[in-house]
Amino acid sequence: MQKVPMTAAEFESIQPRLGRLTVDTVQIARRVLVDGKSQAEAAEENGLSRQRVSQMVQRVMAAASEFPPDWERVDEWMPPDLAKHVRALAAEARTTTQEKNHA
Repeated sequence: MQKVPMTAAEFESIQPRLGRLTVDTVQIARRVLVDGKSQAEAAEENGLSRQRVSQMVQRVMAAASEFPPDWERVDEWMPPDLAKHVRALAAEARTTTQEKNHA
């Protein structure tokens, strides 16, 4: 068993960010990130290559770090003009956050 980079609670907290990933990707990445399985072990258990498991883990980690942890997803119905304004605000916030992270 490897040292686990993420606790079960931490993994659960990123679940809302993983919605676009397949259930298999999330479950296999959890085995590596939380349960401490090596990528080779997870690959063998699931009939996959180690490289494929590595890609799955990378996709989960990328999705988890795509936005700051305190950001919330908003899914609401609104008039087109307001939706355009909200999208512009979101884009501005992403740009500002990226600039701060690269400074």
